[in-house]
Amino acid sequence: MEKTARTHLLGFLIVAVVALVLHYFVLPVLRLRVPEFRPEPLYWLALIAALVPLVLWPIPRFSRGLARVTYGFHRRFLGKGGTYVRLPVATPVRFRDTVLLAIGPFAIDLFVISEVLYLLAPKAATTSRFSLAGFVLVLLLAGLLTSLLPGAWLLAALELRFINPSRGEVVRPAEIFERTVGPAGAVFLLASYVTLLHTSESLSYEAALFDLGLWTVRLFPAVLGAVCVYRLVVEPRVLPSLRVWCAKAGIRTRSTLSTDLQTLATTTPAKAARAPAEDPRPLVFDETEL
Repeated sequence: MEKTARTHLLGFLIVAVVALVLHYFVLPVLRLRVPEFRPEPLYWLALIAALVPLVLWPIPRFSRGLARVTYGFHRRFLGKGGTYVRLPVATPVRFRDTVLLAIGPFAIDLFVISEVLYLLAPKAATTSRFSLAGFVLVLLLAGLLTSLLPGAWLLAALELRFINPSRGEVVRPAEIFERTVGPAGAVFLLASYVTLLHTSESLSYEAALFDLGLWTVRLFPAVLGAVCVYRLVVEPRVLPSLRVWCAKAGIRTRSTLSTDLQTLATTTPAKAARAPAEDPRPLVFDETEL
């Protein structure tokens, strides 16, 4: 077994053991301080939301399609007037990066489950006043939404860069998706869950935080396991074919960006070249430029 696989396996086992200890030894003590809390046996079914991606991600055509659709979305709405290049940077598969990736799917699962249940029945977000079939359908919906995340992950693994000469910037296409499904966006979703519980049934923030902790120890290890499988099995199988696709799509591979930046600088419209940073003269525009 390779060192990366051993590290992920050991890390997953540690997270699972810590979650079990918190669930069966720590949370029962804290539950005494939250008299408003009522246990929800249906929460164990939330593992369905973590298992649905494991059915879809190993399908190579599905994962490659996610990367192509995500790239097409960025090119259509944010990639006008620029060009894409790929930097072959060797990035190690580290367990801490896998943990950070797993926070996003976990937060999205919890957000979708709580919001949908709240819209259908406001008090069903914290109690068992919802049918089993409806709860399973909500879990399947959450699992399907989290199955779309590897589109952004694969763009990051391909090390794509978007060069925009009009703005003089070089950005990562995956960055815009990481803002919403990354750790920062996940914190916002988890905070919204606590606020929802506080308003749906007038629970105290202490009870809402306890419920969030209960969700975390039950659902997060399963989500982390799914992301580990993606990082160790799915991603290495999909990336070679995506690199070939990048070449066919006209995305050039560059060791550095200096060549592309010089080329774009020479082909930039004349109005951009008439205002160099070192020129102290004021800018003058003619009517055709306006």
